Amino acid sequence: MVTWADVTKWQSGPLQDAVGRLNDSYNKLVACSDDLRGINTAGGWHGQAASAAAAEVNRIIDDLEEYAAEVAAGRRSMGDTGDAITGVMNGVKEAEGLASVHHFTIGGDGAIVDGGPPPNTPENQKDAVADERKRISAELRDRVEEVIRQATDIDDDFCAVLDRILSGHTIDATSNDNQNTSLAAAGNSGATMGALSVLAPPPVNAAPSMNAAWWAALSPNQRLALIKDHPEMVGNRDGVKAADRSKANMNLMDRERQSFSSELDRLKREDSDSSEIPRLEERLKALDAIGDMMHNPDGTINTNRQLMSLDLTGDHPKAAVANGNVDTAQHVAVFTPGMNSTVDGSMDGYVNDMDSVRESAERMLLRHGDPANVATVTWLGYEPSSFDDPATLAGLATGDNASFGGEKLAHFDEGINASRPTDPHLTALGHSQGSIVTGISLSHAGTGVDDAVVFGSPGIADHFGIDNTAADLKIPEGHAYNLKADGDPVAQWAPEFWRYGAAPYDMPGMNQLSTHDVMGPDGPLASSHGHSEYTKTMPDGSDSTSKHNIAAVVAGMPQLAVR
Repeated sequence: MVTWADVTKWQSGPLQDAVGRLNDSYNKLVACSDDLRGINTAGGWHGQAASAAAAEVNRIIDDLEEYAAEVAAGRRSMGDTGDAITGVMNGVKEAEGLASVHHFTIGGDGAIVDGGPPPNTPENQKDAVADERKRISAELRDRVEEVIRQATDIDDDFCAVLDRILSGHTIDATSNDNQNTSLAAAGNSGATMGALSVLAPPPVNAAPSMNAAWWAALSPNQRLALIKDHPEMVGNRDGVKAADRSKANMNLMDRERQSFSSELDRLKREDSDSSEIPRLEERLKALDAIGDMMHNPDGTINTNRQLMSLDLTGDHPKAAVANGNVDTAQHVAVFTPGMNSTVDGSMDGYVNDMDSVRESAERMLLRHGDPANVATVTWLGYEPSSFDDPATLAGLATGDNASFGGEKLAHFDEGINASRPTDPHLTALGHSQGSIVTGISLSHAGTGVDDAVVFGSPGIADHFGIDNTAADLKIPEGHAYNLKADGDPVAQWAPEFWRYGAAPYDMPGMNQLSTHDVMGPDGPLASSHGHSEYTKTMPDGSDSTSKHNIAAVVAGMPQLAVR
């Protein structure tokens, strides 16, 4: 049984060094193929001695074919094992680094030992710090479990190859035609037998920290293989790095487009009245829209964007598109749009709006001497209610789609932190029905969200009544913000029905930010009006007050927001 104490000592170097030596031996061996094909009994020689000689020649050839297969299998398995061990080493490094930063240690048996919170923790923060330490302890357990699972898988695969080599049965050499023998062919068969498997991912519903631990324990080559060959395992897995998710989802887009196009052509030929045709057409439109979002006008890839989610299941397509680099930005915001939002309709506009918020936040930081980077994500990972689809309107009353979306969003936010060695300053943004989803997501502990801004909000809870407060959100006290523009009926009147809890504009603990025209810290700011102008940019390129306020919170500079 592989233990944590074992894997902390694993090194890839010795196996990788052995590959070179085995390669030299293999090349010398396969060069003998021509000589073997020239071995024949003398012409006209018959009888018992001739038969014995022929049998001995065949045995020599079979043994050399097996030997070639063994050397090739050993070379391949040592190379694959050495490569896979680099993933284990990285997993160990990340786990021990996380433990050290937060004053934990990992025992030789994999047990997590909590060294206790900082001694100067203020009394009013002790409960929050204790909860955070429980989360970190759980993440460390996940990381240890995944490293050991990967190490055990490597050990089992490598031992299976070595067992076949030691038994002398790497291939069935006796089945070959020795008149046309090729030691290289035998070696190719052996190399195939020496390949290692790639560790299967955790279950679909695994915690983001478990997914992050699995991904960290894979070698770079194993990750690339999964992104290329099994993008469906990677692209929507919360906890995997954003750049890797994006590469996988871009690969998946191409596959899905081909599959949907072929099926659509078939149905149009064979069953033109099929109810599946509109569904396929919607998915192809969504893929085209995402393709446009991910490319520049000249057709080149937009390297400033990441496709963090692509989900074509359910009634309508879903996706998440980021501006900036979510893996490295010091400030990350996740925006959830509301009712009537679709991937092939309004999402492109939202992505552009969030890019503009990102630019405003970065300018704000730079003006105050901070060159930090900002990334924004437009997350349409749920299916909003829509007047174009009456079947979804029931969700406004039941709250089912918002509740389901809230749980998914919580995992998505948690995955951003889990995928990174250091947590960014993370802001949750929600508009309209998306603010309900955002509020529900923040009822879950451990999302890692530091600030929340809702705008045009009918409420932020999934229950009737007015008993909820901003303190119910699992974010630091005083870090919840609301914007309500004049002439916005959703923000003004919908909360009066109390379907989604207390009105955000009158909620205890909720900071109220302005949407009116004011003189801001750096010049005049214009007002926003109605339900859809909260991220408005003026014709001269200046920000509205509401957009300025959103950018200030995203930048971690709420002191610059206009109350």
